[in-house]
Amino acid sequence: MRIREGEVDLDVALYVSFSLPMYERSEDCWVKVYGYGAGTYICGGGGIECYGPACSSDFLRFSAGLWIDKEEGLMELDGKALLVAEDVVDRFYCVSVSASPWDGLEILTAAFLSKRTDYHRNTVRWVRAILSRVASLGREDLDSLKAIASQVYQEFRSYQLQQYIEVLDKLYSTVSLVSRLGLTSLKQQLMRIRYVGPKVVSSFILHSGLDQSTAPVDVHYVRFLKRYNLLNDPLSPPNKDFCSMYNCHACPMRMKCLYAYTSHLFKKLNGFIQTAAYVSGKLSVGSCRDLNRDRNKLLKYYP
Repeated sequence: MRIREGEVDLDVALYVSFSLPMYERSEDCWVKVYGYGAGTYICGGGGIECYGPACSSDFLRFSAGLWIDKEEGLMELDGKALLVAEDVVDRFYCVSVSASPWDGLEILTAAFLSKRTDYHRNTVRWVRAILSRVASLGREDLDSLKAIASQVYQEFRSYQLQQYIEVLDKLYSTVSLVSRLGLTSLKQQLMRIRYVGPKVVSSFILHSGLDQSTAPVDVHYVRFLKRYNLLNDPLSPPNKDFCSMYNCHACPMRMKCLYAYTSHLFKKLNGFIQTAAYVSGKLSVGSCRDLNRDRNKLLKYYP
């Protein structure tokens, strides 16, 4: 399968994604070295092409981030939300959200270990250390994962890894139920796990390709909303206790919740808008044109 030039920027798609630890960059290509479809190449330059064992229209659509249709998303919006979204789509045309529905545990691991640390400098290293040992061992059962995570903790000594080991059995069992649970039940079950909060759950759902209207509320998104004068009323981040008990639509905190507000505001473009806000804030750029002028802002994070 081939995607036309200009539809996606692989460097950006992987930079923003919790799929990143499963890939390595090789010239104009990204090769998936861990997880589903290991050994598959996605290459840019004159268009995007896929080579290898996992190549399919679905694999390329999710991996390249095209599962979020920006034009279709714009059609659902009106008023100020539409004006803002049109501006963001125009300026951040190169942004897409790479996702992997086939690598639930890997995505959840990356999201969990990203808490309160630099994702690109720390989390990616930790997750790759786990995945490389899993690949060498040739199996991914719970006992093996616990032993491997303990080895990685001894190497890096981060409290995130320590917490991950403590709740790994619950993360492992919940991910195994994803195909059988509705989105609300999945959110609630994950939220009831110790150390798992709304940001981790939203990140997992978005980057697993489960729901494009789900987006983690981070500092970059809050600054973005304020910059566009979309945050006039005092709203609070989603609350773990309420999120673990209520369906979002029935939650008594809904009218005061930033997550509920952004989901309603941008609908199917919520995940894309949050991702564009993250790129803008993390890399201090105002558009994809800025990124194209200084590609090193992205590439310095890659091995």
